[in-house]
Amino acid sequence: MMWFLILGCGEKPIAQLEDTSMEDTATEPASEPSTEPEGTDADGDGFTVEDGDCDDTSPWINPARSEEPNDGIDNDCDGRIDEKWSGVTVSLLNEGGASSLLRLNQLGNVESSLTLNNDCMPTYLDHNIGGEGYVISHANSALASVSSSGNCTILADYSEEENTELFGVVSLPSGDFVASRGNELIQVTPDGTVSSLVTWDASPTDETGATNPNFQLYVWSIARNLVSGEIALFGLYGGFATWSNETGLTVHRSINPEEWDGRYAYAGAAKDGGGWFSLLFTSETGEISVAEFDLTTNDWNTRIVWSEADQSAQQFAFPQGITVNGDNGDYYVTADVATYSSVFRIREVDDFIDDLYRSDSQPAWTFFGIVSNY
Repeated sequence: MMWFLILGCGEKPIAQLEDTSMEDTATEPASEPSTEPEGTDADGDGFTVEDGDCDDTSPWINPARSEEPNDGIDNDCDGRIDEKWSGVTVSLLNEGGASSLLRLNQLGNVESSLTLNNDCMPTYLDHNIGGEGYVISHANSALASVSSSGNCTILADYSEEENTELFGVVSLPSGDFVASRGNELIQVTPDGTVSSLVTWDASPTDETGATNPNFQLYVWSIARNLVSGEIALFGLYGGFATWSNETGLTVHRSINPEEWDGRYAYAGAAKDGGGWFSLLFTSETGEISVAEFDLTTNDWNTRIVWSEADQSAQQFAFPQGITVNGDNGDYYVTADVATYSSVFRIREVDDFIDDLYRSDSQPAWTFFGIVSNY
């Protein structure tokens, strides 16, 4: 935003100018620009409250610090206390039997497999941060809670309605859950009470089949910032929005269906300490990428990209879900490769891709959603 200072002329008399011909007209040298952070920085650690310093009374607590386990303090101001990344949990859809949630440690070893009852088929998932277990999208048409013993309880079921869709899910500290229905965010309590948070236009075309000028987003995946509580909405066709109780819905990037560039953003994740990331698939080129949404340019910035032309280990893999290691920024992605299911790791330091885990040949298996464990 540019500010202009407007000076007006009154009717005061013009003052007599003094003779300054013999005066030293040298000007003072321009002062160096201040390197002090703008905002409140009471502890002098170089991070202001506005920058995300969650304790401005201690120089040992700010977003640049490393987490110190077992001290009961959020040293790095990322919303987690004493965290240590310990692997991932993956939703495993099994067409040949009961589906499960597979827990992998840092080395890619299977720590446990939580078998789900009631024929639940987990797609998107999140930890139940308000209690035990997980919350899942069941077959993309219902929201269900999963206990630590694998008991799957359907809380909101849309499978018999005209709009059957229920996609991404996140958990709230209150114990409630939030999910996307393509054109709506809903909040669901542990007893199954449903309320609408916000709706938007999710139809690319109108009733006649013509381009809908009011189209905003068609949302599959959502993610939540642990510090601010803000929820990101990843538009399937490359759009992006955020929602919070305070600001409501803010559409940062909407798509004109007539000018769509063939990019799909179908799986998103939040990075501890800030940052929204998504898997992007470009239909015109076959490229798949991990991209971060830039709130300055309102567009996606590619972090790493690969395709069949690269002849890489992932050339025949179509990724399904993504999570971020909050300790070092590495990305973990689920995918199916022929008859194998895989979780591969993309290292932040050098963009190197390798397998964290690859199953035996299991044609009935599909790896889908993925969350980090701490």
